[in-house]
Amino acid sequence: MGFRAPRSCRFDITEHNVSFNGLPIALEGLRVVHISDLHRRSDQPDTLLEAAVEQVNALGADFVVVTGDFVDGPARDIVPVCRIVARLQARHGVFATLGNHDHRGNPAELTRRLQDVGITVLTNRSIQWTPGFYVAGVDDLFEGKPDLAAALAAVPQNAPVLLLSHDPSILDRLPQDRDLVVLSGHTHGGQMVFRFLPPRLVCRFHLGTEYVHGWFTHGRVRMYVNRGIGVTGSRVFARRINCPPEIACFTLARSGEDGPKAGGQRERAAELSARIVRIIK
Repeated sequence: MGFRAPRSCRFDITEHNVSFNGLPIALEGLRVVHISDLHRRSDQPDTLLEAAVEQVNALGADFVVVTGDFVDGPARDIVPVCRIVARLQARHGVFATLGNHDHRGNPAELTRRLQDVGITVLTNRSIQWTPGFYVAGVDDLFEGKPDLAAALAAVPQNAPVLLLSHDPSILDRLPQDRDLVVLSGHTHGGQMVFRFLPPRLVCRFHLGTEYVHGWFTHGRVRMYVNRGIGVTGSRVFARRINCPPEIACFTLARSGEDGPKAGGQRERAAELSARIVRIIK
């Protein structure tokens, strides 16, 4: 039997087919599992984070990617969170980039300890996953030292590339004529969602972005924003309401037959993701 999360630790598992022009045949059908925003904090139990890792492992990923905010801030949370994510399993590796909260403690120590437990941290650099396919990562846009040019420097212009960016505002900085798929987080999907207070407004005024959750496109660039796992804020606000944590699964495909089409409307692309959500119960 597969992993069954405790009742207090249920996740939305979202399934997506993502197509790339020029994807190597050997990668067709491979699964990339994406989590974000763990926000390990000493005033909350680690049960949710541990359950998320177990759920990811139960999905049988070929690659796992984590788009930042491992900790909520204090450096004292670095060792505990690294012990948790050290248990992440993927056939071909775990890759990550840092988020804004990671820079509020000790990002250098966090990077070193993540590398020590086998997680490749991509800060303004890229690697070739396999001949002809790349993964790149850029540092946090506002509290890190982002260098998008450096992140993509080693990637051939027409090569398929998956770009990890904690902050979805990266979409406005990317060249529209390049075939990129961006995985992002940061917004928590609004974290607390009410009818009278749309998460789009919350994220616009609190985070400076309207890219709340789901698919967005800008020219040929496609981006998926994950709701994340953990929470942030003072005790009264450190909770999720009508906004469950998410684990996103992407199945790689060749050509342009699946997923949101480049050049589509951003709102339309966001709607597409809602149709492929299945909830683990």
